[in-house]
Amino acid sequence: MVRSIILMLLVMPFAISAQTLKDVDFVAPLEDGYAAVKKGNTWGFIDEEGNLAVSFRNDLVANDKVTDQVDLGIASQLYPVMWEGRSIVKAIKEGIPYYGFINASGTIVIEPKYLNVSIFKNGYALALKMEEAVLGRNEPLGKRVVSYTYDVVLIDRDGQEVKYFAGPFPIALSPERLRTAPPIVAKDISENLIAVRMPDNKWGVFKID
Repeated sequence: MVRSIILMLLVMPFAISAQTLKDVDFVAPLEDGYAAVKKGNTWGFIDEEGNLAVSFRNDLVANDKVTDQVDLGIASQLYPVMWEGRSIVKAIKEGIPYYGFINASGTIVIEPKYLNVSIFKNGYALALKMEEAVLGRNEPLGKRVVSYTYDVVLIDRDGQEVKYFAGPFPIALSPERLRTAPPIVAKDISENLIAVRMPDNKWGVFKID
């Protein structure tokens, strides 16, 4: 019995120190079981016990200030959140940012391929899916003539696109034009209703099943 107590006392300091996170610059509120923590220019997540669930990385999404416009996308996110086991990450491809999701262990579960995304709510998130249309070919320059648009779609936690909401919206696919993500102009009405702005600037109201 005495030996067991001594062993417990020897192990406890190591267990406690394993829970200690030091030298962080910012700790966000605990939301849905996780809190974002910032160190330098990197972010990670701790769980309710203080364990570092997602190691510090540079692709989690945060903003110095949030937008004051109607936008359910990444511009509304002051710091990373892990909501319904998913957090938004960013990847730069040919100078253009694309967005996807990691899970609570830090594994990418939805590849960054969308021009913007919202956080998950009741198992679904909004995403801006880009489409490419080849209009022809410029023979003197030897290049394709291509136009780009995006649609507002609904995705599930596995990244399946389950519903189309609005589009197509024209877009110029260039790093200069896409320094910031196109907004997701939408409003949560209730748990299963959402309003989305259409290309003609009118609104459509949709049921989320």
